Amino acid sequence: MVRETRHLWVGNLPENVREEKIIEHFKRYGRVESVKVLPKRGSEGGVAAFVDFVDIKSAQKAHNSINKMGDRDLRTDYNEPGTIPSAARGLDDSLSIATRGRDVSGFTRGAGGPVYGPPVSLHSREGRFERRLDG
Repeated sequence: MVRETRHLWVGNLPENVREEKIIEHFKRYGRVESVKVLPKRGSEGGVAAFVDFVDIKSAQKAHNSINKMGDRDLRTDYNEPGTIPSAARGLDDSLSIATRGRDVSGFTRGAGGPVYGPPVSLHSREGRFERRLDG
């Protein structure tokens, strides 16, 4: 389980979403420090982003709320900068620790370029998804 931080991973965003729209959505929970939209990973599903709040209480409010953007139910989880989300870890186990850090743009670098995916767990809450990646 990822510890609570002021950094969130947000998934299932609309494909054409802009950083400004994400800030507008999440500022209801507190001051948003930064947003980094990640490129789409495949032909299915939505886009993901890192949303960093100024304080942990704002991130907790956002994570514990049900978030919708248009007709999409957004998924959130805490993100630990400097780590590779668990879904991305299995993509290339040959990555060295030196290549696993999160650079200033918010991407985790892998041998073939940016690596991204959902964090360690997506918690089950009423009407929310539960996704277990532990085999």
